Amino acid sequence: MEQQTDPRAAAAQAIRDLRAAPVPPYEEGKPAGRVVAVPGRRSGEPRPFGINVTMLDGRLYLCSAIRGRDWVRNLDAAGACSVERDAPDGTDARYTATLVEGLEAARVLAAYLPQTGYADPELPFALDATVEEIVPHTASTTVFRLDPVPA
Repeated sequence: MEQQTDPRAAAAQAIRDLRAAPVPPYEEGKPAGRVVAVPGRRSGEPRPFGINVTMLDGRLYLCSAIRGRDWVRNLDAAGACSVERDAPDGTDARYTATLVEGLEAARVLAAYLPQTGYADPELPFALDATVEEIVPHTASTTVFRLDPVPA
């Protein structure tokens, strides 16, 4: 009998694992695990989640195969988030989040997805799709550009 994994327990474990590990530096085109916190749409309380942040052309991005996930809807509503231990001094960093589509989003997805090794069943194209193949789907996938909030 196959053991079912509780998604909430798995997400909580991912957050614990990320918090216990050293913070990897960002490298161009490479995903780096981080804990991101976004206010809940109804509660306003911080909702942390583990996710890969990808740097491309010196800018930071968050990706999801679809727009219906809770963290995506929360971030879209809030327009900002914090990334734990992401500031140069090791404190949390604040970012505005802008949902991007078209070529910018497709370039990020093309760089990020082949490195994940996970083909989300909701993804409307192959992991190794070209930028040109991805562009038509950027209105249904999610790519947020993170821009630092000035101190």
